Amino acid sequence: MLRGVYIVDADNTMWDTNAVFLGAQLKMAESMRDRGCSLETAAAMDLLRALDFRLAVALDDFEYDYTRLALALLLVDRGRPHDEAVRLAAGAPPPPEWDQARPAGTAFYAHLQAHCPPLFFGVTETLAKLRSEGNTLVLHSEGREQRIAQTLAAHNLGPFFHHNVLERKSQDSFRRARQAGEASFAQARGRSPDHCVVVGDSPKRDIRFGNIIGATTVFKPGGGLGTELPDDPLLAPDHTISCFTELLGLGSR
Repeated sequence: MLRGVYIVDADNTMWDTNAVFLGAQLKMAESMRDRGCSLETAAAMDLLRALDFRLAVALDDFEYDYTRLALALLLVDRGRPHDEAVRLAAGAPPPPEWDQARPAGTAFYAHLQAHCPPLFFGVTETLAKLRSEGNTLVLHSEGREQRIAQTLAAHNLGPFFHHNVLERKSQDSFRRARQAGEASFAQARGRSPDHCVVVGDSPKRDIRFGNIIGATTVFKPGGGLGTELPDDPLLAPDHTISCFTELLGLGSR
């Protein structure tokens, strides 16, 4: 086990957010069909996934107001080119079709509210072991604070973490997370930690910033981002694991 500070991502690293979001998108597509959308559900789901990524990039926010996604789907269904639909859905003020898209957005959020994402195997046991061995745990997520807090509470994970850093990920946010963790570790143990470990599912949002701050980076694929790593040394992790419990074996290989 590497001993020190662990900075851990939440969505699709500890729990399967992607599974719940796909269910919410299905409810969105069904709602749109009920209101006259001509796309078959399977085609609508494929289009929603493509539009979701493009909207997230356009808004520079991966947890935007998903009513915008319903709006983009509606605009495409009505003949707008994809680029124009994304531009209009991401813009302000929204076009007149916003009110027609709102019920599908409501269906999306109702599904999210009713379904807590399941934990991946071994998360609770691994966090408990890391904590009991004197490590400092910092949760760093870009997710909405209320949703993250509800999921932590539902799985009784909150007490494992010394600090929660819930803000947009950046080089500075990871440095703050590391500093907070190191201060807690030093206060509890009377010395500096041996390691700082960053664990996440996103090469660009977790591994990159972990490498920049000089941490040991651990890629834990999960959810919708897949397992492939970009051909970029800055996005290359020190370790790749398939199961959360493998964190306990790092440093002993």
